[in-house]
Amino acid sequence: EEFMGKRVTTQGGSLSRPLKTFSVVLPCAEEGELMVKTARSVFEFTPRDVLHEIIVVDDGSRQPLEPLLPDKDALRVKFIRHQKTQGLIRTKKDGGDAATGDIVVFLDCHVKPDPN
Repeated sequence: EEFMGKRVTTQGGSLSRPLKTFSVVLPCAEEGELMVKTARSVFEFTPRDVLHEIIVVDDGSRQPLEPLLPDKDALRVKFIRHQKTQGLIRTKKDGGDAATGDIVVFLDCHVKPDPN
């Protein structure tokens, strides 16, 4: 099978259906402006027909992160908020469980994707 021009194989040797979309999960804690830059970069550098959603999991930040991104809907961003810090593994798990794209990608909340 091919996905984005690359050959894709699975353990069984074939996919039950073509993979078409990505969910990007950003686990974040106290990374306000970095989260904004990362979410915008993911949206900007990911083809629209492939990017299904960006899920920001706010892991107990003192100031909630969601208000920092008022245009979240236009950027396909969804927020999950932990009232108290749950830790990186739980934060990633919650984001992955909420993801609805064909492929789930986990990125740190303070990275800028390379367009290449």
